[in-house]
Amino acid sequence: MSKRKMIGAQSALALLALAVSQVHATDASQLEAREARAEKAAQKILDKMTQEEKLNYIGGTGGWDVKPLSNYGIPQIHGADGGVGVRYTSEGNAQGVVYPSGPNLAATWNPRRAIDLGRALGYDTASGGYQFITGPGVALYRMPYGGRAFEYLSGEDPFLGASLAPGVINGIQARNIWANAKHFAANDQESSRFKLDQIMGERVLREMSLPAFESASKNSNVAMMMCAFQKINGEFACENKHLITQILRKEWGYKGMVQSDYNAVVHGLNAAQAGTDLDMMGYQMNSTVLKPYLDSGELSAATIDDKVRRILKLIYLYNFDQKRILTAHNINNMNSSTSNKVALNAAREGIVLLKNQDNLLPLDKQKVKKIAVVGNLAKYAPPTGFGSANVMARNYISELSGLQQMAPNAKVEFIDGLSLDPTTTPWTSTNVKGDEVQGLKAEYFSNANWSGDAAVTRTEKHIDLDWANDSDLPFDSNTSSSDPYTNKGSTSGSLNGDTSSTSIRYSGKVTPTQSGEQVFKVRADGAVRLWVNGKKIIDNGDGNPIPGNSIPPTIPEFAKIELEAGKSYDVKLEYSRRAGYLSTMGGLVGVQLSWASLNAPQDLSAYDAVVVAVGNSNEYEGEGFDHMFELPEYQSQLIRSIAKVNPKTVVTMFGGTGLKMNDWVDQVPAALHAFYPGQNGGQALAEILFGKVNPSGKLPISIERNIEDNPIFETFPKFANDNSLTEMSYKDDLFLGYRGYEKKGIKPLYPFGYGMSYTTFGYSNIKVTPGVAVGGTPIKVSFDLTNTGKVGGSEVAQLYVGQQNPKVERPLKELKGYKKVFLEPGESRRVTIELNDRSLAYYDTESKNWVVDADTFNLSLGASSQDIRLNAKLVNPFRQELSTTTSNPLPRSAFNQIKVEKPAVKTGGVFDQTVDE
Repeated sequence: MSKRKMIGAQSALALLALAVSQVHATDASQLEAREARAEKAAQKILDKMTQEEKLNYIGGTGGWDVKPLSNYGIPQIHGADGGVGVRYTSEGNAQGVVYPSGPNLAATWNPRRAIDLGRALGYDTASGGYQFITGPGVALYRMPYGGRAFEYLSGEDPFLGASLAPGVINGIQARNIWANAKHFAANDQESSRFKLDQIMGERVLREMSLPAFESASKNSNVAMMMCAFQKINGEFACENKHLITQILRKEWGYKGMVQSDYNAVVHGLNAAQAGTDLDMMGYQMNSTVLKPYLDSGELSAATIDDKVRRILKLIYLYNFDQKRILTAHNINNMNSSTSNKVALNAAREGIVLLKNQDNLLPLDKQKVKKIAVVGNLAKYAPPTGFGSANVMARNYISELSGLQQMAPNAKVEFIDGLSLDPTTTPWTSTNVKGDEVQGLKAEYFSNANWSGDAAVTRTEKHIDLDWANDSDLPFDSNTSSSDPYTNKGSTSGSLNGDTSSTSIRYSGKVTPTQSGEQVFKVRADGAVRLWVNGKKIIDNGDGNPIPGNSIPPTIPEFAKIELEAGKSYDVKLEYSRRAGYLSTMGGLVGVQLSWASLNAPQDLSAYDAVVVAVGNSNEYEGEGFDHMFELPEYQSQLIRSIAKVNPKTVVTMFGGTGLKMNDWVDQVPAALHAFYPGQNGGQALAEILFGKVNPSGKLPISIERNIEDNPIFETFPKFANDNSLTEMSYKDDLFLGYRGYEKKGIKPLYPFGYGMSYTTFGYSNIKVTPGVAVGGTPIKVSFDLTNTGKVGGSEVAQLYVGQQNPKVERPLKELKGYKKVFLEPGESRRVTIELNDRSLAYYDTESKNWVVDADTFNLSLGASSQDIRLNAKLVNPFRQELSTTTSNPLPRSAFNQIKVEKPAVKTGGVFDQTVDE
């Protein structure tokens, strides 16, 4: 290039840079103008309010709402629960699309999927008549025990969360809906969640737990943050001045509202002074509790004014004062085709292929004529977790139906005999005439201990009782029936199903078709005892809910016993109801019993493939309780049994965490982690299994060989759902996940960032520009990425940074950038990943700033944390201190990826749907 052309090019670049800066400046000035107008309007109302009105206003109403100020024209602001879908609406009990879970989104490693999911979730929220949604969840994953891990999109890495959370938030808020980042902060286990004190150093807090929240504040201006239940360093999260006032408000300049989790404010004065703006249940931040402190001067009127002003400013900023979305626009839109497409696209990219021995996958439609499907998780709606984020899909594609649709010419059969389904489990019993009938004898007692004569006796075809929803309940003893058992009691009208005076005894027989161990599973809202062949195999004691749990789950009990094929065995189940269980959020009030063989029949060998669905669901995982690492229901034993019979066994694993795999994965040729893939997850799975979609998901977590391998196992060796845990140390958490595996020299079963494809990729020609860091100048790492295989596919190139001679303890390397790239076979592309100063920094507890030492930094580029393809170096010649206020966890290019250009207040575009392919 000639000197003249070079100068011309430089001038053009300078002009472009100036234009871009002017656009950003214009955007910023417009936002500042809108904020100024909203602030002025809020202050105008605030000036008119009495102290009593202000104190009343900072307590929420109903389950999720901000109270109205009818005298001032401010309507009630309605919130919808659920970070992965709108759980229900007030009109017709409709609900939104069930989207893939947080770990699925993290596994996409794709900010565009985050934006689309946010836009769709915001659309559903607005369609249901709401102004805000309680999500996304952005907390960090620590251990596979974590009950709420399925809600969170960060995985085990703070940069991954920091890069995805603003995308979801910007997408939601582009619909003119408030997003609500939660749970601030460090909410990463459920054991003793209302009293647990998490002891963590400042570096762990700043470097690990907070970056996703920092990014939500700085890169998406999130409207709301929800503070958590537990304590951090001795103070409840909603009463933690260091977290809320010092870090969130002063350092990050957060302008939005801090809302408490429900009943998370324990001391109203502490929460008010710490910076919580809205006590969602209103039990502590109200006139009765706070007015005496105002009167005494211990609490200032300005503190209360600031809370009211923040809430009102958001209302005006989003034009909610104009009653724009106060009733549902169109409940039918809660299941729109575009939202379904978003859910499907996220599932396609968020399912991770872990093993594919001898290229068993993808299955060939021309060759595969018979497929066996095992496991209830494949039969119905793709599973999800229990609790406030639970959304039970009304419209869905199961894995079974997905396979049937993808292979219409193949025989796809569900194997009931190996699957625990209370609605199809076979039973027999003998009636009063001595005839053998299908079903069991059911004796209903009007007391809690099966004493005296039964109030009602009848035959039940299955044990699948739901007190909340079943219509055929034996409350009226005058009901006529052809069953000779029915109403064989003398306590007419006394049976009411009350939790303190209802018990049932079921008795019947089972006749296995396969010899060997059989698994029996009971799920009930109370005490259960199960006898098989005269042997008691299940007894859950008094059957009361988990102590101290505000939303008690109904967790199954299971046991196994060896039986012979062709023989009949007596079965007796005694069940007594207990109070406190939930019929919502994925819970059950009732009783279910099922059984299945753990020994696969030989005829499974005749199938071209066996697809086995295993893992967790709302029965075993969710809010309020932590769970075991092992697969439930002896599923690992079932997998091994099936694999012995059919060497073409494919395992799809569900759950919000890593689960134990090393006791079965070597016996099967193919395995996938589907996490919780949403209501269209069955289609996405089938498309991947048959190769219509090339898998591109990468693990956002490490999966252990053994739970003891987890780097923080010593500080979290078990979960304590008995509410006995009072304190937990985070002393090892700088080396969470892959950081700790590298420090200890332990290889996980599957490392962070790992995921297989049906094609291969080559990396070459790495270059770092500039090679010497200059403060504030972006660092660009460029390389060539080539699809070296035979099919098109996406690769996630991951960039890790490690300091050569750190002055403080640091991991060998940390994720600081990534890019997902689609390439056709043989196609190459020059790819650039950008770093910034924060990419090299650690938090310095003395200066209270981010610090970059003068040192050489190793740059590692690859396909996973353990599959590094290229290496380079970067020199930082001078020590730098970066402000906690002005520094950003995201480089500019990563920030640009999660921007949504549509202005938040543009009313006309709220219900226009678009989606990226």
